[in-house]
Amino acid sequence: MDVFGKLGGIDSRTGAIVILTGIAGNLLAENICKWFHITDPIAKGIGIGTFSHAIGTSKALEMGEVEGTMSGLSIAAAGILTAILRPVFAMLV
Repeated sequence: MDVFGKLGGIDSRTGAIVILTGIAGNLLAENICKWFHITDPIAKGIGIGTFSHAIGTSKALEMGEVEGTMSGLSIAAAGILTAILRPVFAMLV
């Protein structure tokens, strides 16, 4: 939210969207993996963590230990990449 606010976005709207994507990821994660025939636990964890943040990570932990671990790592990696790449994308906007 802080990054988006510095880029001129609305913090409260960003917060609401982040919460909604987390809830959607938590509710839909297993079904989406089934629909797209994703069976690898690493792929499941990375997808859930990147898309649905900490709320989705709780669902990934329910799915399995590997899924939960990879979900947590993907949140951290996405955060680091966002912090590093933000200046580059800010210049493009």
